[in-house]
Amino acid sequence: MKKSLMLTLTLLLLAGLAACSEEAASETTPTATTPLLTAYATTAATSIATTTETTTTSTAVATTTTSTTTPTTLTTTTTTTTTTTTKQPTASTNSGGNASYSYDYPGIAPVAAKVPADPYLICVNRNYHLPANYEPALQVCVPSYPEKIQMEATAATQYKKMYDAAKADGAELIPYSGYRSSARQKANFERLIRTNVDRGHSYAEAVNLAAQVILPPGCTEHSAGLAMDITRPGYWDTRDDFDTTKEFAWLKAHAHEYGFILRYPKEKTAVTQIIYEPWHWRYVGVGPATAMKVSGKCLEEYLGLA
Repeated sequence: MKKSLMLTLTLLLLAGLAACSEEAASETTPTATTPLLTAYATTAATSIATTTETTTTSTAVATTTTSTTTPTTLTTTTTTTTTTTTKQPTASTNSGGNASYSYDYPGIAPVAAKVPADPYLICVNRNYHLPANYEPALQVCVPSYPEKIQMEATAATQYKKMYDAAKADGAELIPYSGYRSSARQKANFERLIRTNVDRGHSYAEAVNLAAQVILPPGCTEHSAGLAMDITRPGYWDTRDDFDTTKEFAWLKAHAHEYGFILRYPKEKTAVTQIIYEPWHWRYVGVGPATAMKVSGKCLEEYLGLA
């Protein structure tokens, strides 16, 4: 009986242990429908899908923003460029003169000179400036001189004839200053203005005094190619005492035969508004030069402008 009881207890103990073991096994073993790798793959796929969706949405927003910004930038650039290129220079009219005269000096207000039927009679001075499209055809006056001083072609040809005739008579008419550009005339004129200011004159006074010696740019016969400042051997500049030389005497007697006149005579300064310049000779043509010599008129008087 004791053996039967022990056997029964042993069987009961073994059954209890088997039950505990089965319970423990059911708590730790994953089910066949949700293996570990499958669960990881599902989680990863979900994560990737979410990330992709987020990225796509973000890209779409960025693209939209870029598309909107780009046209705005292009429009701004175009407007700026257009504004910059529409600015145009304008002529100064502060002096009260003709708007086509592009310089501004107090008391200087010239109007455009009209080119007459005989273009060699054009008159330019502090009251009349050269037309904007006036461009003389230039030619060297005396090719043997290294400076190659130029005048308008017809005037240059006549000067050479006059030069040769004077030299044959023992007078050498050295061409010192013929054609001048407006830029050079402007530099000369404004240099004299500064000199006058340095001497104590007001700017307006300095301009007026300068214009009696050097005409403003655009207002000089030198820019027309029709004037020559003449010197002689030993005179390497224009000089007031040129009228004491044999060259001046020869010019007074013969210049009209070649179409030249003494442009600023001593007795005509009130008319020309320029100081006496014995060195400044102007080409007008043989007929007009002869008529002016006979009448004693200066160019302004001959043309009825005085």
